[in-house]
Amino acid sequence: MKINSATREALAPWIRQNRPLIDDALWSDGYVLFRGFDVGGLDGFEESAASACDCLYKHYGDLPLASASENVYFATPYPRHLEIQFHNEASHTHTWPSRQLFFCLEPAPEGGEWTLSDGRQVVQRLPAEMLERFRELGLVYRRRFIRGLDASWEQFFKVGSLQELRDKIAPTGHEIDAPSENDVTVSYRTHALLQIPERGTEAWFNQILLHHPDALPAEVDGLLRKHFQRDQFPRTVFFGDGSPIPTEWVRTIDRVLSECSVRIQTQTHDVLLVNNLLLAHGRLPYSGNRQIRVALGDMRVHAAAA
Repeated sequence: MKINSATREALAPWIRQNRPLIDDALWSDGYVLFRGFDVGGLDGFEESAASACDCLYKHYGDLPLASASENVYFATPYPRHLEIQFHNEASHTHTWPSRQLFFCLEPAPEGGEWTLSDGRQVVQRLPAEMLERFRELGLVYRRRFIRGLDASWEQFFKVGSLQELRDKIAPTGHEIDAPSENDVTVSYRTHALLQIPERGTEAWFNQILLHHPDALPAEVDGLLRKHFQRDQFPRTVFFGDGSPIPTEWVRTIDRVLSECSVRIQTQTHDVLLVNNLLLAHGRLPYSGNRQIRVALGDMRVHAAAA
């Protein structure tokens, strides 16, 4: 759903006054694009995010902070010439946001579109045998935190020592292998599809395309192969029993997600509100400068880890 303001209305109070309309749109369309509003800079974006969510999330370790309040983050730091592939935010962990907001401070002069893919449509289009296997086995994500690559385990989990890490993640079902503080591997078993009982629906909900080696761009795959065996890449994903997800299945998933997607060309001061339970999101390659800020809210917890 796209909402235009011809009179530059202030966004935060507009959201508060129209919250029922917005909530309905998030379940029907899966997203709301606010265009032409007076956002009010980063402070106004944070207020708008707080108006669109019941509670903002300020402890997310996978994105760098962009505000002293710890409620606003920078977008994923990823090379501009590469696509960020479809993923549901934090679906590889035991807790994830129901809602995610993106604020465009400066659009790229070329490319950089937001991409959204409807997980309900993906479920309808994927082969039945694939869906049955993913429902039966789920997924196990394995993430190696190696100094100098990606976020550190201290940053991601908000801890200061390995013992603190073990104490924090043990109750959530994570497993840890830490031969040293410079090489820490954390594994987590969870679902590949999300059941949403209050809506009687099921959605494709995971980060297979961000974690599976066969989904990597050729240049990234080639670089990592110089240092690691493929099953020891910094991010990997398997079926829940540890068996590999076939290459052809990964390609099918990529194709179907693209078939079920829309692209949104960004404009200055656009705010995009996404239902993270229903829609996977990504970003197309771009040139020039591009400035996006992010907020997350209304967290949910994996039932098995609750």
